[in-house]
Amino acid sequence: MTGGRMTAARTRFRESEAGDRAAIRRVEELAFGRPGEADLSEQLLASPAETLSLVALLGERVIGHVLLSRLEGPDQALALRPLAVDPKFQEMQIGTRLVGEALELARGRGWRSVFVHGHPDYYCRFGFRSRLAEGAEIDRQGPRFLALELVAGALAGWHGELDYPGPSGSPR
Repeated sequence: MTGGRMTAARTRFRESEAGDRAAIRRVEELAFGRPGEADLSEQLLASPAETLSLVALLGERVIGHVLLSRLEGPDQALALRPLAVDPKFQEMQIGTRLVGEALELARGRGWRSVFVHGHPDYYCRFGFRSRLAEGAEIDRQGPRFLALELVAGALAGWHGELDYPGPSGSPR
């Protein structure tokens, strides 16, 4: 087994805790090379907005984070932002596993859809599609604005405004 596969095999996932916040910030700043995403995560985690926050751990070290937060729009919808993996642990399927775990947790808790602004080549592997997001009235429409139905038909016929939580109110 190569080093990357061994690391991935030893990685575990759980919901984040208040004591993880400094480590989450560190991972997001390393992954993005700027503080914006870390600032957004801090604001959302400290706000009354409903969130699902998962971390990837190697031992007790946080090496990845994904945050899903409630959207105003279609019934029981979430925004996936941000997804971050420590650069030392990228290309080891940590992000893929984080997203998969988060989507399963969301599905199990009764959420119906998830929206993301990201790379179609990456997110389409989970079932995200730009056509599912076409009903959203939002400035950032286009091929990188994607949605996933956690419940079949959850976005069928839906058209309307999509309001992101946080200071910017936009997908990024």
